[in-house]
Amino acid sequence: MAWQICLIILLAARSSLGLTSSTSERITSAIESLQKDFNATRSDVAEGGPVFTKMLDSGLWSQPNEKKILIAQIISKYVQMLNNITKTPAPQYIKELREALEDYKKNYNESLMKANDLIHLAQLPMDNLRTQRKAVLEMTRVLQEVKKEESRRRRRSQRQNPRGLKRRMPNMG
Repeated sequence: MAWQICLIILLAARSSLGLTSSTSERITSAIESLQKDFNATRSDVAEGGPVFTKMLDSGLWSQPNEKKILIAQIISKYVQMLNNITKTPAPQYIKELREALEDYKKNYNESLMKANDLIHLAQLPMDNLRTQRKAVLEMTRVLQEVKKEESRRRRRSQRQNPRGLKRRMPNMG
């Protein structure tokens, strides 16, 4: 199942990169060979659920720019996995697949950097006094960014609602 999502990601990225159908056929063939090598079609592979598709299907990543971040991170994980394959020398189809993934990774580089920023943010030690002090020092600027973003959203909402109809905001009080 994970390799099927890899195929979907590669084919989706293919359209944005302008790859030929022969390239996508080689990628498809390489993934099929890899599935055979990993016995990926065995029934026990389904235990525990999917690795990547649950994130793609969750609805949390519905905006194109958000989905790019997720896809960039998934592609990076596939590259990491292929680099860890210990067959020496690596079969040609693994080399081709790794090369294709590296090309996609280059095209999703900005999204990958965004994903890495999110990972770094999630790993910040907020129980560390130095980190806390820095965070307090930066709080005003961060909240100014929040205010700017809220203002942008309001303007966008007003443009999408040209009749001047006000949206009802729930009373949270």
